[in-house]
Amino acid sequence: MKISTYYIAVLVVASFLLGGGAFLLWQNQQVVPVAVTTLSYVTSVEDSIRYCNGDQMDSEGYKKTLTVERTTSTLEQNPTITQLVKETIHAATTGMCQTVLDQSEITVNNGIVSIPAIDGWAGVSITLCSCKPIVETNLLRIPGITGVIWQSQTAVATTFAECVAAGNPVMESYPRQCRANGTNYTEYIGNELEKSDLIRIDSPRPNQSISSPLIIKGEARGNWFFEASFPIFLTDWDGKIIAQGVAQAKGDWMTTEFVPYEATLTYTTEKDIYSNRGTLILKKDNPSDLPQNDDALEIPVTFSGVSAPPKVCNQDAKVCSDGSAVGRTGPNCEFAQCP
Repeated sequence: MKISTYYIAVLVVASFLLGGGAFLLWQNQQVVPVAVTTLSYVTSVEDSIRYCNGDQMDSEGYKKTLTVERTTSTLEQNPTITQLVKETIHAATTGMCQTVLDQSEITVNNGIVSIPAIDGWAGVSITLCSCKPIVETNLLRIPGITGVIWQSQTAVATTFAECVAAGNPVMESYPRQCRANGTNYTEYIGNELEKSDLIRIDSPRPNQSISSPLIIKGEARGNWFFEASFPIFLTDWDGKIIAQGVAQAKGDWMTTEFVPYEATLTYTTEKDIYSNRGTLILKKDNPSDLPQNDDALEIPVTFSGVSAPPKVCNQDAKVCSDGSAVGRTGPNCEFAQCP
């Protein structure tokens, strides 16, 4: 945004005559003159179809044609930084680019403009080919704006873990729930809640990181045992048993009440194992071998010291102040540093 020297001078003189301040803090502590009524932006006299037509998608080439300075007088007085960003986008864009972005919940945080994922339609890639350089070029002209993030439609979570990894809010219920894109994703805890009136486990807890030797403690009703014990199994991510043992009652098991139990498992994991996920299975002892008497508590665990599968980061892009773009990288899928 550019404001003429004459207009700024008038504002400053007026502020002294009226005894008032000539400046107002933007949201995020940016400074903007009080009586802004015009802003400037750049556009192109070239037809965008020449650069973005499906066969050729030359956003960088179109960006170089954005050299025509224009002004508009649509700003209200004392705009927030978010209002300024939205007004700039509206002034600089046209057609579907303008229509879609006018309806988007665009936010600004610490100088970074975040644009939500845009739903697809026939020709969306052609529209965005020219839309993105127009928006990015003009927003980065605003003092205090240092980057633009286009959220990716591919970033939609499908599991609780993906939802958490994307930085979405987690509700501290049990099981925990993560909310993204209007959907709640519930953390998988096995069948602990369904079996809570028969057997309970105190350690390890569902999704806890475990190491060998693994000490298992909890309580179960007396009829879960036979001869004061019941079998326990530990499997890897594909169901292969890597350890098994017996839990011992720590009290009189000839009862229908809960009785404490304890067990210890020793195990090793393969160095090249695909996943660090596993399952701990506490089976009801069934000396009759009748299927109708089978029962088990199963909870998910993670193996300490085993690397999880490589995380595939979504394709969000952050546009830096010099016009270059960086993507997400690393174990936490954080944006790379701008050059």
